Amino acid sequence: RRGTGFYKAPSLLGVWYRGPFEHNGSCATLEDWFDPARTNDTYVSTGWKCPPGTKTRAVKGHEFGLDLSKDDREALIAFLRTL
Repeated sequence: RRGTGFYKAPSLLGVWYRGPFEHNGSCATLEDWFDPARTNDTYVSTGWKCPPGTKTRAVKGHEFGLDLSKDDREALIAFLRTL
């Protein structure tokens, strides 16, 4: 593809099997990505663990979907799994 100077977002097709998520792979699954607890300082990362000896690390930023109800979050993840 020819560069346009703009960020190119990947397609959502097959997003459920392309984890880990976040720019450094901090969340291994979609369930982890949409877990509101991931922004807490006591969160245990399911993906990349940081430097050796690090036990907890908040995955801050990209907060879209974290304020959904449990049912809505499950429905969103189920939908993403159909793509």
